[in-house]
Amino acid sequence: MRSRSIRLTIVIVLILGLALAALGFRSINIDLPGLPALEREGAGPLGLKLGLDLSGGGHLVYQADTGTRFEVTLLEPASLEDIGAATEGFRFGEAGLALEDYQILPRDVTVEQREVAPDAESVAPGADPTTAAGAAAAGDDGSGTAATAAGDGSAAAGDAAASDGSGAAAAGDAGAASDGSAAAAGDGSAAGAGDDGAAEPEGAEAGEPQLVNVPVASVFQIRTGLLAADDPRRTGLREAIEDSLGPVSVFQAVDIGEPTPDQMAGVLGNITARVNRFGTEEPIIQIFGDDRIIVQLPGASGSTSEVVFAEAASDIARNGMMAALTASGYIDAEVERLDGRSFRIRSATVDAESESAAIEAVEARVGALESFTVSSEIDEAKALIGQTALLEFRERTCGSVDPVSGACYDPTDADLGLSGDDVERAEAAANQVGVGWVVNLQFDGRGADIFSELTRRIAGVESKRIAVFMDGRELIAPVARAWIRDGRTEISGSFTREEARTLAIQLESGRLQVPLKLIQESDVDALLGSESLRNSLLAGLVGLGLVLAFMVAYYRMAGVVAACALAFYAVIVLAAFKLIPITLELAHIGGFILSVGMAVDANILIFERMKEEVRIGRTLASSMEVGFGRAWPAIRDSNISTMITCLVLMWFGDRLGGGLVTGWRRVCLRRWW
Repeated sequence: MRSRSIRLTIVIVLILGLALAALGFRSINIDLPGLPALEREGAGPLGLKLGLDLSGGGHLVYQADTGTRFEVTLLEPASLEDIGAATEGFRFGEAGLALEDYQILPRDVTVEQREVAPDAESVAPGADPTTAAGAAAAGDDGSGTAATAAGDGSAAAGDAAASDGSGAAAAGDAGAASDGSAAAAGDGSAAGAGDDGAAEPEGAEAGEPQLVNVPVASVFQIRTGLLAADDPRRTGLREAIEDSLGPVSVFQAVDIGEPTPDQMAGVLGNITARVNRFGTEEPIIQIFGDDRIIVQLPGASGSTSEVVFAEAASDIARNGMMAALTASGYIDAEVERLDGRSFRIRSATVDAESESAAIEAVEARVGALESFTVSSEIDEAKALIGQTALLEFRERTCGSVDPVSGACYDPTDADLGLSGDDVERAEAAANQVGVGWVVNLQFDGRGADIFSELTRRIAGVESKRIAVFMDGRELIAPVARAWIRDGRTEISGSFTREEARTLAIQLESGRLQVPLKLIQESDVDALLGSESLRNSLLAGLVGLGLVLAFMVAYYRMAGVVAACALAFYAVIVLAAFKLIPITLELAHIGGFILSVGMAVDANILIFERMKEEVRIGRTLASSMEVGFGRAWPAIRDSNISTMITCLVLMWFGDRLGGGLVTGWRRVCLRRWW
């Protein structure tokens, strides 16, 4: 009996120590090899995460990305400047119609060295797209025709639309290669645009041709508004491209029409599953109008800008930066100097327009930049929402196979009808046979049957592969070594932990039925404000104090024991709220305060039974044992009733979408636990 008590005491002390440590550190960052990272930090007391009603958060507005898409492949690559200038000059039909509100998205941006006459305009003056987050090129007409590339693959295609509709934008979207070859590397610096010309190589003679780095592409997409089948801009675009840029090997037009209410409802469900996977985030996600979705995420507000100057900045650079940032639309900016050339800027959420304006303003007022990168608290959510995550499995037949390396040459792929829609469960896991992370998949009944039949046919056949594509890019193409009957497999692609986690969430939630584009990003203030939070905390402390005082006054020493147990309960529940994590709204805090009083009922039942046993002459130890045994049926039935209430609240909360309902349900579950 004593050894059992000692073991139980040790376990309780360990749990209490871990809970106090979790609450004692406002920010928790534990990263153990092979295990998911544990990163917890909130804006509330003790580092707890607060909801939109108490702390505000990020506000995103997405719109259905409708229109006509032209997929173009040139036989010979053309410079981004030539593509943009040619598209800007296209005129169609007798009325001379031009393409309106268009974007150009290069798919395979590379850099070539080309000879440019001294008086010619360079595509990206002084910039090497392989070392810049975006390569911009402007024509000599000053119209702002631009080609931009973002190579981190995290932004949805189309997010970098040109401001006047004449731009050519390349986003490192899901259709690009995974190694970033479809875009320039993303270190955040921006290339200048205009007619300043390329930086002249040292020792170049006046009048001699110069070699400059020119971003080129042979595969690109042109996005426009929805064009009718007989629109001259649609029927004459291929001919116009061939006349201006050379022969075209592939030309395909795809229409994305206005979404139906059912499609928007499906998109709403997918986004909710991605953002609120475990039901603890408390976001506001709703359809606005016919083709827009509003997403508000608690705590996901603010941006951090990292600025590095080409040369050491003076002490007055900070004042110049503040003036430039304010003029560019930065709100609540705070500048921190890191070293002689580097600064960190914390501000409200910064959109792409403010970022571009800030780059120009800082360079004009302070000096040349080496890099300017902006990261926002809401970036992870944007990556989850914006990517389509279209997973496809194809049967690959190799024309020939290298007997030594096993390399597949001249492959042809056949569609299997197996995609991410057939995935029942997806989860990230450490690669057991290599470096990095993989995504484990479990197919549903239909998918398992297709995959089983495929592996049965090609198991051990060296000329056959299972090619796995994500959003059009190949991830892996392994050989099937065995017949897989249970519908389980994994996909790998040198993923990092976060990439594997994001991909697993996207696959499990399903692909978006309608492509989306981000049209607005901002911060939202708290719905209730900090005053409500202070009042709630005060009410909680007063309630806890009154319960403790009553227990000690009425039950004496036993009341002290109950008070310690109640404090233990409060610490454990708050630590659980932080570590899960659970986003606390006012309803959650109110439920927690009520649960403090409810949690002591078991102690009261046991103490009353103990008093009865002491009155009939039993010893204290015997009274404790008998009292607990007699009180247990009432305690058990009370908690079963609480669980039934929790299940009812869970059912209503999941269907009616009420934070109030789900908040009470979660706290009731904690109380029962």
